[in-house]
Amino acid sequence: MTIFSYQDFKLLTINQCCLTLAIVMQEVIIAFQLYTITQNPLSLGLVGLTEFIPFVLFSLWGGYIADRFNRQRILQICFSLSMPLTALLWWCTDQQYIILIYTVLFLFGCIRGIYSPCFNSLRPFLVPKLLYAQAATWTSLCWQVCGVLAPILGGLCLSYLGLNSTFGLIFVLFMMGSLALWCMSQRTFPASVATSVLSSLKEAIQFIYQTKIIFWAIFLDLASVFFGGIVALLPIFAQDILHLQADGFGLLRAMPAIGSLITMSILVRYPIQKNLWRTMLWAVTGFACCTLMFALTRQIYLSMLVLFVMGACDSVSIVIRQNLLQLIPPQHLLGRVAAINGIFVTSSNELGAFQSSVVARFVTVVPAMLIGGTLSLLTVFLTHKKTRHIDYD
Repeated sequence: MTIFSYQDFKLLTINQCCLTLAIVMQEVIIAFQLYTITQNPLSLGLVGLTEFIPFVLFSLWGGYIADRFNRQRILQICFSLSMPLTALLWWCTDQQYIILIYTVLFLFGCIRGIYSPCFNSLRPFLVPKLLYAQAATWTSLCWQVCGVLAPILGGLCLSYLGLNSTFGLIFVLFMMGSLALWCMSQRTFPASVATSVLSSLKEAIQFIYQTKIIFWAIFLDLASVFFGGIVALLPIFAQDILHLQADGFGLLRAMPAIGSLITMSILVRYPIQKNLWRTMLWAVTGFACCTLMFALTRQIYLSMLVLFVMGACDSVSIVIRQNLLQLIPPQHLLGRVAAINGIFVTSSNELGAFQSSVVARFVTVVPAMLIGGTLSLLTVFLTHKKTRHIDYD
C-alpha cells in the first residue's frame, strides 16, 4: 500500500501545496514591492523580524495546545483565518501602507505559530509508522515542487498580470487549502498529562537536550542558516548586482527549490540509510560554500547554478532532520517537539534574514554574504568537533 492510499494524507498534501504556493508567492511579492518602494535593505529584514516575534510567542503555546486538544480542528480554524488576512494584505500593498503591511505580517506570524506545530504533529496520525520516512520525504518533495513554482509564478504574475490579479490567485489558493482541511475525517488524539504550560514545555526541552541526535541536528540547522541564508538578500542582489526585473528575480528565487526538488525526487527512490550524520555535515558544508560562491557571481546563469546546488544540499539535511523528528520523540511529545523545532527553524530563517539585512545596510550586500558564508562554515566545523565521538548512525 502506498502513502497516497490514505485519503487524509492526500488532503493534507493538497493543503500543504496550496499553503506553500500562496505563502511563497506572497513573500516574493511583498519583498520585491517593499524594496522597490523603500530601496532600503532593512525593509526586507523587518519582514522576517515582524513574522518571527509572534511566531515564537505563539508557537510554544501552539505545541502545548496541539498535544492537549484536537490538533486537526485547530489546524482547520487557523487556516481559514488566512483568507481575510491575505485580503487585507492585498489592500495594504496596493495602497503602499508600509506600516499596515508589517501589521498584517505580524498577524500571519501569530497564526503560523499556532498552525505549524499542529500541522507537523498531525502527519504521524494519518499513516502507519512504517511509512513515516516515506511521508516525510513526500512532504518535503511537495514543498519543494511548490517552492519551485511559486516564485516563478509570483514573478510572472506580478510582471504581466499586475498586483491585483496576483493577490487574487493567492486568495483562491488559501481558500482551496482550507476546503481540503475541512474535508478530512474527524479523529481524536492522545492527550498529554494535564500540566502547566511551562512544565509541559520543560519536558519537551529536556527530551531534546538529552537526545543528542535531535539537539545537534537542530543546532546545525539554526546556526548554518542564520549565518549562511541569502534568500532575504536576493531582491537586492537581483536588482542592484544582476539588474533583473520581477520575473528574473522570481526565477532566481526558484533555483534553490529546483535543486531541492530534483534531490528529493532522487531520495524518494534511493533514501539515505547509512552514515546519516556524516551526510548531513557534508550537506551543510556544501550549503555554506555555495553562499560564499554566490556572493562572487556576476553572471545570472552561474548564480542560478550555485543556488541550485545550495537547494540540493539543503534538501538532504531537511530529509534527515524531519525523519528523526518523527521517529524518535514519543507521540505525546510530538506537538511540543515540533513547536520547539519550528521556533529554531524559523529563528534561523527570520532572524538570519534580519541580521543579513542589517549587515548589508552597513557593508553592502556582497560583503554581507561573504561574512555570513564564512560564519556558517565555522558552525559546521564546531558541530563536527562536538559530535565526532558520538555515534548517530
